[in-house]
Amino acid sequence: MLFWILFLLFGGLFLASFLKERRQFRNAVYLTLTVFFLLTAVADATTGSAVSALILIFLFVLLPLSIVPISFVFLAEGVTSIRKEGFAVAHVLSIAFGVGVWLFLLAARYLFSNAINNPVRELFALVVLAGVYVFFTFAALLLYSTFYQIVPKKRDCDFIIIHGAGLLEGRRVSPLLAGRLDKGMQVYELSGRKAKIIVSGGQGGDEQVSEAQAMQDYLLQHGIPQESILLEERSKNTLENLQFSKKIMDSLLPAYSCIFVTNDYHVFRAGTYARRIGLNAEGVGCKTAFYYWPNAFIREYIAIMLQYKKAPVFLAVLWVLGVILWELATYNF
Repeated sequence: MLFWILFLLFGGLFLASFLKERRQFRNAVYLTLTVFFLLTAVADATTGSAVSALILIFLFVLLPLSIVPISFVFLAEGVTSIRKEGFAVAHVLSIAFGVGVWLFLLAARYLFSNAINNPVRELFALVVLAGVYVFFTFAALLLYSTFYQIVPKKRDCDFIIIHGAGLLEGRRVSPLLAGRLDKGMQVYELSGRKAKIIVSGGQGGDEQVSEAQAMQDYLLQHGIPQESILLEERSKNTLENLQFSKKIMDSLLPAYSCIFVTNDYHVFRAGTYARRIGLNAEGVGCKTAFYYWPNAFIREYIAIMLQYKKAPVFLAVLWVLGVILWELATYNF
């Protein structure tokens, strides 16, 4: 009964929060807890059956153990990224994640052994709890990002913002950026070719033209009329893509609807930025090469967690206070 109550509680919180505002991380937490308590409620209601056994094995055996093969995938994809695109801090994130999984497992192994004394045990416990927090929030973001992308979105809009990305040889559209432009053209066709396309991206120090200019050239080559394209050439990051594009749209129409286009891994974070600046926009994503996805999604995770950095600090402070109170209560004066 308790599991059904928790399922209804978090399910209700998710629906209320999602219907009010889709673009916030709390939805990811509510959805993950809703799914978890639904599965545990079904397992509890069917105790002794094959269904119950399968659910329990999935939740408490397969799911925890899945971090081992996942760590190898992240390690392998990190190496692939470096081989294909060269060494960069962004390309080693998935390797760091894979190594972090093994450090977490090592800390958990020592925590549940008798080989360490109490002060060190408490430190290892903090490391394990931090790992659990990371894995839970990472899984929640992955689940909700997937859900957010498949929720139907209105494609009839006034503006389509296509986010820029780095150029090849300083002037050519990369395969990743071409994917965004192709998806943007699909949305343009679905709009009845009535929407204005805003290509958004400034000029990097190693680029001969702005990303917006290269994107416009690509669209023109693929049959999009000049009058349907607007250039935003000042932005340097995702937030500025949306901020400067919003200024263009505000100057043209008093009220409008818009859709932004980026890669699938990037849609939810861009949505949170749109919410921050008061832009009522939904995002659609194009597919990303598998080798590129792990590093990219880890960057998204870090960027979103930095928006909510007070939560882990608060939990860490609670943990430290709890340890201090426990030590005082058990200390033999």
